[in-house]
Amino acid sequence: MQVEVRNDGKLEISGYVNAIDRYSKELYGSKGKFIEKVAPRVFQRALEQARNVDMLLNHDVRRKLASIEEGTLALKEDNIGLHAKAVISDQEVIEEARCGNLKGWSFGFRALNDSWQEDGSVAKRTLEEIDLMEVSLLTIEPAYIATSVQVRSEDMEQRCIRDKPDKKESEMEVENQRSLVATKVWLLKNAEIKPLML
Repeated sequence: MQVEVRNDGKLEISGYVNAIDRYSKELYGSKGKFIEKVAPRVFQRALEQARNVDMLLNHDVRRKLASIEEGTLALKEDNIGLHAKAVISDQEVIEEARCGNLKGWSFGFRALNDSWQEDGSVAKRTLEEIDLMEVSLLTIEPAYIATSVQVRSEDMEQRCIRDKPDKKESEMEVENQRSLVATKVWLLKNAEIKPLML
């Protein structure tokens, strides 16, 4: 992740949201443990189909930081993965960047087409078509886990990656991360009950 506070006071940030054709760490879903990868050109096709993609803070729909539509977010797939470049004017996020508190990236998506391969105790999933719903900049510790949440009656999944992964994670850290995600999911679900003022 490259972070620069510009002379005009805005934050310019760039980096890879997710790699392509590389298996994740173990994730957990309704089918149990699995690992997954995003097939090449999946992000590119999703971007071609999307009218707009927003960048959020920690998946919070009330904290939009940038968007393709507004010209403050550029997303593209290259031979490494989904690359993001954004210009952010949110003062809280700029302060978090100055303090070195930006933890990594995440993205929210709906799987339109995927394939599964059984390989011992851990299944392998390949995402072949997705609806890219948002990308997020994280100030909380991202978890390498899968979460399905109901958002307007659509299944949305989130994948998070650390900017600089720790070499080892304790079971307690993983449990804490799951609790954070569960809280976030509850907030997202309940936020949808009330009309959003945009």
